[in-house]
Amino acid sequence: MPYNTFVINGTAMGTLAQIEAGRNAKYDGHTEEDTSADILTESTGYKHDTDGASDTKRDIVCDDLKHYYSKKSVSKNHTQCHLTSWDVWCTYFNITGDLREWFGLFFGTPHEDVSNGTHSQHRIVDNDRLNQLGVKWFNDHKMETFDAIVRKGIYRNKKTKEIKVGKPVNKMIWYNKITKEEWKYNIQDIADVIEGGKWVLNPTTLHFVDVNGNKLFHLQMKGSGAKFNSGYHSLMFHIYRPQVNDYQ
Repeated sequence: MPYNTFVINGTAMGTLAQIEAGRNAKYDGHTEEDTSADILTESTGYKHDTDGASDTKRDIVCDDLKHYYSKKSVSKNHTQCHLTSWDVWCTYFNITGDLREWFGLFFGTPHEDVSNGTHSQHRIVDNDRLNQLGVKWFNDHKMETFDAIVRKGIYRNKKTKEIKVGKPVNKMIWYNKITKEEWKYNIQDIADVIEGGKWVLNPTTLHFVDVNGNKLFHLQMKGSGAKFNSGYHSLMFHIYRPQVNDYQ
């Protein structure tokens, strides 16, 4: 364990530098959301506010216009869009039997070292039948997955343990922090490309590509943070800039 690792109740939470970097990223994200809300308020003449809750996809809201934005501030061509434990995912979607076994194998069992000496985010399931079962499920539930990771989100209440769906977003702002470029998308325009696309296994990561072969999502085990808790074995979805028409 690095000498400057921060520990809570015996659990390693990461180095102080990692924790500080996470705080700074979160602060920067909230600052950019505040800036976008101010710009939208000025350009539309209607008040836009930020929503900093952890159980919603809504970053900026305008009830008057019924505009609800998710903002993605990126420094590369993709960014995280949803993170949840595979237990929450399987419980919400009522996944049982062999399919649930695949989730356990692909994302790992909490409190067990499943890396097998490889990269912590790379999990290979050496069972073609189970792999086909897993990929088939995602392709049979493309829209439900899209709603869960982009439009609404699914969250477990820390106190009641109840799993609930968040309030939906209908717009997305994609902001490149390096180039300062910004795109705005209607969520439905992104959803419209989902039906023609497909999930493929590659073989340690699931990728979603649209009908033209453009990558829109990838999914893998989180594989970072405190080893080997449920968060470490979470489903981590990343989104790539959508290849659909933006609007101004």
